[in-house]
Amino acid sequence: MQKPIAFQVAAGAGQVLGVCERAEFTCAELYHYFAHLFKDEREIFYIWLKSALERENRARLLTLVGKLALDDVIEGVNLELAEAEEILAKVRAMLELAKEEPPEVREALQLGIDLERTLDRITMEKVVQFSESYQKWFLAIMNRDQMELLQNAYKQLGRD
Repeated sequence: MQKPIAFQVAAGAGQVLGVCERAEFTCAELYHYFAHLFKDEREIFYIWLKSALERENRARLLTLVGKLALDDVIEGVNLELAEAEEILAKVRAMLELAKEEPPEVREALQLGIDLERTLDRITMEKVVQFSESYQKWFLAIMNRDQMELLQNAYKQLGRD
């Protein structure tokens, strides 16, 4: 009887992780858009490209974790589906707004900073409850410097 209970937890976790994955990919799409928008400003272009690739990696990691949920790698998810969907909707709205009204560099960086704060709610160390033996391994591969990268670029542009 233990297996069906584990499967139910994993199935619910998979649904939440799927929404989180889509939020990460949507964020990556926005960052790729910014990279294209600012392609003539080399340093800013690379910041957005790096940020986009990092978000794609996080999305893929969430996909992997969702698949591993069935193998008892994770014990559960600490995020309600409704909150994950709310985050996804916010990221999608930011993407649409940016495409409708392309921002200036500084505005885009501020939007990225705001988005990083939003997505911080779905980082794996807050969402996923790993089995003890896997906790350190998964958290070690998470890059947590996106906020700092965007904030530093924002500060540098403020001095110009």
